[in-house]
Amino acid sequence: MIRNFLRGISSVKYMTIASSTLEVIYDYSRCERLPLFRNLSFLRVEFYGYSWEMLPIFLESCPNLKSLVVGSTTYQEKEGINILSEPRCFLSSLEYVKIERPLKGEANEMKLVSYLLENSNNIKKLTLCLDGSIKKEESVILKELLTIPRLSISCQVVVL
Repeated sequence: MIRNFLRGISSVKYMTIASSTLEVIYDYSRCERLPLFRNLSFLRVEFYGYSWEMLPIFLESCPNLKSLVVGSTTYQEKEGINILSEPRCFLSSLEYVKIERPLKGEANEMKLVSYLLENSNNIKKLTLCLDGSIKKEESVILKELLTIPRLSISCQVVVL
């Protein structure tokens, strides 16, 4: 059933997906290879808490993805999850990323940003929003962002 569903939607160009659906796809990928989403050029992922470790698995199946928007509606941390423990793929077509969730500079957030910068060789722009109520000083977060290695030498990091 999941296989048929994934094959049925594998030709879409634009997709918005919730983390609960991404979790089902992630679980499925542990048993069977995901179909390629060759036409997918824009992906919006809505996370509920920290479920980012599932994102690279799905991105592997999106060889022509140009734009990624990461949104979130809650700000709760899941315990015991090793988010993005190993980069699994190079994101060769990804050009634009926007992380709408206000960043607080926490380790899990910085790991996602690092993953995207270190594995996207054509990324042109990464847009981040900082949380106004952050405990970590803004200058510390900005310094941390500047130290992250980038695969793309032309990547512009915009902090709002």
